[in-house]
Amino acid sequence: MSARDQTTERQRPPRYRQVAEALMARLRDGTHPVGAMLPTETELCARYHVSRHTVREALRLLEEAGLVARRQGSGTTVIAQESRGRFVQDISSMAELLQYPAETRLTVLRARETRVDAVAAASLGLPEAGTWLRVEGIRRVRVTEAPICCVTILLRPEHAAVLEAIGVEKDPVYALVERRFGLTVTGIELEMSAGGVPQAEAALLEVEPGSPALVIRRRYREAGGRVFEVSEATHPAPRFTYRATLRREAR
Repeated sequence: MSARDQTTERQRPPRYRQVAEALMARLRDGTHPVGAMLPTETELCARYHVSRHTVREALRLLEEAGLVARRQGSGTTVIAQESRGRFVQDISSMAELLQYPAETRLTVLRARETRVDAVAAASLGLPEAGTWLRVEGIRRVRVTEAPICCVTILLRPEHAAVLEAIGVEKDPVYALVERRFGLTVTGIELEMSAGGVPQAEAALLEVEPGSPALVIRRRYREAGGRVFEVSEATHPAPRFTYRATLRREAR
């Protein structure tokens, strides 16, 4: 191989990236539409004349771009044709698990008092029915990018004054309540579940209704165990990832 050929070879992207770019082109032109399964790893190896390791690295890039979802034993499913950006939250402490990073912003769309009946209260983990301030909004990393989630927050009506600070100050809502009203959070409960994007939120999130989503619910308790805030966030599957590193404590 000549020196010129060697230089050209070094300038080419790695083979796994070439395979990833070829697959992305097939997603964009509709060869593999949203909801379809990609060919198996064995089939992709044969098609692109590469090793299984190369195929897996290519699929990893597509997954990180929010274009496909992979499940062990179930294959690879197309979930988007174009990468809309994916927000990955790395977690190294409990504090980071319980709130979003400072670079994200919550924009309030509407706020109103609402009656939570006994059934809804039980679902939300509230002790009884009652009147709450319902705050609805969207969270973004940048104004120019698609939202990473829709958020619904229930606050005690007597804490309505914090509305003016939500999205303006960097602190999470519960911290705004703490500071303004002298409360102290004594417990935070977090639940994560798989779900679908509701019809009412689909347009805001720029996805189809029922699209796969990660639903995160948090309940904040003050002294005495009383819940003073409940938040629920719906994240479209390609947009948000929780990534945690856990270390075993020395005995």
